[in-house]
Amino acid sequence: MSEENKNIVRRYFEELDRCKATPEEWCTPDFAFHAAGFPTMDLAAVKQFTDGFFAGMADLRHPLEELIAEGDKVALRCRYEGTHTGELLGVPASGQTVCAVGIGVMRIADGKVAEFWVSPDRATILRQIGA
Repeated sequence: MSEENKNIVRRYFEELDRCKATPEEWCTPDFAFHAAGFPTMDLAAVKQFTDGFFAGMADLRHPLEELIAEGDKVALRCRYEGTHTGELLGVPASGQTVCAVGIGVMRIADGKVAEFWVSPDRATILRQIGA
């Protein structure tokens, strides 16, 4: 089960980076996204949130560095890598390269992501884009 759940998380991020959009097919209908510092978001809200990040960094990628699974949860450590080519978090395009770390936990249900708690290093991202 642990390896299967890790593979679901890998596929979620592969699709996120390939399509530059929330991979709805890897989310349960009642998906909940908990980003540190923001209210909990449903699937419709997280799609807008994700679109905003890709608008600011069209080449954004999330390389996974570590996955640890237990029960129905997978803990992850990833990087946020991209070029700041559009407005991001209220900051106009700077052309700067971004490389920051994020940590998170995903809960898997019925072969899909049901919940996602994430804490990206926004301070580093904002510093790198000149905020």
